[in-house]
Parts: sequence; structure tokens; C-alpha cells
Amino acid sequence: MSFFKKALGAVGIGAAKVDTILETHHASPGEEISGTVKIIGGKVAQEINKIDLNVMCNYTVEREDSEGETTTITKNHTLAKFQINERFTIEPGDEKHIPFALDLAEETPLTVGQSKTWIATNLDIDMALDKSDRDYLHIVPTELQQAAIDAMEALGFKLYESDCEGIDEVSFSRLPFVQELEFKTITGDFHGRFDEVEMVFFNRGEQLEIIFEIDRKARGFKGFFAEALDLDESKARLLIDEADLEDLEDAIYDILEANC
Repeated sequence: MSFFKKALGAVGIGAAKVDTILETHHASPGEEISGTVKIIGGKVAQEINKIDLNVMCNYTVEREDSEGETTTITKNHTLAKFQINERFTIEPGDEKHIPFALDLAEETPLTVGQSKTWIATNLDIDMALDKSDRDYLHIVPTELQQAAIDAMEALGFKLYESDCEGIDEVSFSRLPFVQELEFKTITGDFHGRFDEVEMVFFNRGEQLEIIFEIDRKARGFKGFFAEALDLDESKARLLIDEADLEDLEDAIYDILEANC
């Protein structure tokens, strides 16, 4: 091997590259994702110490400065970390394919609105310039989550926005954020009675916990002052499993009716 090639390899030029190939980009929280990590040798032999696979997502936090101005900052969060502890040498021009399988966390946010989830792959290799890879996932609702969304739509609501918003540490979530699904009424019994209804999902194994934040529509001066004082919001909780699906629409209707 020439001194020139060694020098290029030492600074990362002509080094090994990584490409993660997923069997599917669609999955629900808690499901398994599998695929293959493909490593392509560069112009010099290089030793790979390990491979990191991290499941990442984004969320936003609001920061207020000394003058009262609010700034929205986007942050990344690591949902899970996986390692392939296989140490090997990749020769020039060679390809190595390493299969993997990993389980998505139950807290993985749905791909709605600005929410993104991806697998970040990184080779533990010195000085490589192209040692990482990012593969986006499309996270779809679980059966229970989809049933709750369908029930809201059947009651005349439309999912119009979703945000993963940063929160202070709370006992019911191990994440620094919650994903809020925001619904507006477009028809039905509750049309015009709410500004919006927000839902937050917490997967609990075979159960789904749903937190409702119900924003009543202001009516007249009384409603106006209630809004100004932030007294127009109510919260409710519903815990469901597969046996509750048949009556889910009625259960949500009762919660909304009780908070009108």
C-alpha cells in the first residue's frame, strides 16, 4: 500500500462507508424493526470496533428570554440505543452485511405533523468522513391508538395538528416531551362547543392510556373571561384495552359531554 493511500485513510478520505437497509420503514410503537448494515470498504484496510444503532426522534421546547420573547428550539432525543459488538477489519473494496433486529420503544411518537423518527447508524472507526447513516421511519398508530383516532373522527372531529412538546419531568412519562394530537370539530354534536380537544397517548403494554385536554369554546363575556383566566380547559383520563374497542366511541362521547 502506498504512503499516499495510508495518508488519505488517516484523515478519512477513501475510508469505509456505511449504509443501513431496512426491511420496512413503516412500524408501530413497540414493534420490531429489522434490516442489514452494509459496510463498504474504502481504499485502505480499516478496523471497525463496533456499530451503534440509535433510534432518535425530535421535539420542541419553548424558551423565554429576559425580555419575555419566546423562542422555539428543536431538540433530538435518543429513544433507544443498540450496539453490534462485532470487531472486524474491512478490506479495500470489500462489502460486509450484518443483519440486525431491534424493538421500537412503546413511547415512540407517531409520524404526524413535524414529528420525525429515524435510526442513526454510526461506525466506530477512526477518522472516517462517511461513517454514519440516517434512515427515517414512518411510525403508524397501534390498533388501540388508531381506534381512538377513528372514534374522534366518527364524533365529528378532525386531526389537524400534532406536536412533540417538551415538558418538565413527570411521573407518568420517562421522556422529556409528550406528543399532543390536536382535534378540531367539523360536524356532529360537539361542533362549535369546543375550540379543540387534545389527546396524549401512553402505551401500557396491552392497554392504552389516553389523556384528554378539552378546550371549551368561549361563549359571551363569561366565556371570554374564563378563557383569559385559563379556566376553560378540563382534563380527563381513559384506560382501554382490546375489549373496550366496541364501546370506545360511546366512552369518548360521555367524556366530552361531561366536559361541555
